[in-house]
Amino acid sequence: MREKADLELCQAAQRALAAIATEPATTPALALTALAPAALALVRLSQRLRYLSLAELAERRIEGDAGVTPGPSASVGSASDPARLARSAGKHSTHTEPHAFELGDGPIAQLMERSIRLERNLIRNIGAYLEYGPLPARRAAFDTLERLRAEHPGWPALEHLLQEAAVLESDAELKAALRRLGASGSPRVARPVQSAETK
Repeated sequence: MREKADLELCQAAQRALAAIATEPATTPALALTALAPAALALVRLSQRLRYLSLAELAERRIEGDAGVTPGPSASVGSASDPARLARSAGKHSTHTEPHAFELGDGPIAQLMERSIRLERNLIRNIGAYLEYGPLPARRAAFDTLERLRAEHPGWPALEHLLQEAAVLESDAELKAALRRLGASGSPRVARPVQSAETK
């Protein structure tokens, strides 16, 4: 990661995680105040690392394809014998396509895996307050998630947490708020209306 903006994303995540480690939270409000910026910093870093990892993979693929030379053509005699043609292709072909590109062998991919894991752990910690805390803690966690949603729409881990929490919530008002917030997430594609004739 050489770009200044990328380094800033890494530093923001490091600072947010350090704040959690060095300042133990004694109340749910303090814990949520520390968890929210760390989760936000990590999801931003994870998204950037996903892009860089895919770009690295595409570059490797292009570089690999650039050095390929065509294999020798099969003779007329071997073309009449499929078994001999298959053996010949296996022995003489210089273009051997790898079965799969390994995403986890580069430093960017490894950093991406760690950042995604940390991001999910932070969301789970916020979820513990949202799903299992007393009602004031659940409301505080909801307010935290509402702010996170406003700052970073389309966050899959957050969307999943909202859906789970809405199912578990016993307070009618908070349950309705969770459903509203969950429904305001990523837009869903409307299903086409089916005519009476085709039903």
